[in-house]
Amino acid sequence: MAITKLYRLFFFLIVMLMVMEVSAQKQSREKDFQVWGDVSASYKINKKWKLDGELGLRTRENSQLLKQYYLEFGGRYKINKRFAVAGKYRFVSYYVFGKSSIHRINLDVNYDNKWNRFSYVLRLRYQQGWYLSNTKHEFYSRFLRTRLKVAYDIRKNKLEPFFSFEHYLGLNGDLLGLTAQIRWTLGAQYPVNKWSDISIAYRIEQEFYRYNPMNAYILLISYKIDLN
Repeated sequence: MAITKLYRLFFFLIVMLMVMEVSAQKQSREKDFQVWGDVSASYKINKKWKLDGELGLRTRENSQLLKQYYLEFGGRYKINKRFAVAGKYRFVSYYVFGKSSIHRINLDVNYDNKWNRFSYVLRLRYQQGWYLSNTKHEFYSRFLRTRLKVAYDIRKNKLEPFFSFEHYLGLNGDLLGLTAQIRWTLGAQYPVNKWSDISIAYRIEQEFYRYNPMNAYILLISYKIDLN
């Protein structure tokens, strides 16, 4: 019965993604297929504190060119069974309209819970980035990102499918108070061994209220390592 419900849920999510893609194709937007890959590692200091780092790269122009690569590190503090806070710094080397660099900080509040075989995480993130181009022009952006991620624990199966929705609210400039971007992601995670796992997902990312807004169709590949 649980598997039947899971199939129905996935069928609904796939149909929803297809409808969004068809709807997006009707709009005057640029479209791009991208591949995002990352490797991350985490180390649990104690029951409360955890450190983690991530190295990733992203492509553009239908994955023919490099868009960016980045290095991120930070920490997470578990307040109680359900709530946690986190802070991270990311350095990005960006290859669009010439090479530029981005310095970004993220401050997160996470709430996680379970319902039957479903687990879900609600994340509220404050993001601020500083952009430095090769012409020395500097500007910064601020966003409030809200993400809901739902995963399903299949009985007697290591594969864990998941779905997430993320909304970007602009906090400065021309995007102040507006929906800057949304992401829909459908994928699955599988444990490679006791200390690592891999996940593969498909994402639709839509930009709003920008010159030449982009619809990106993204293949995500992530490898996570637990150092404990």
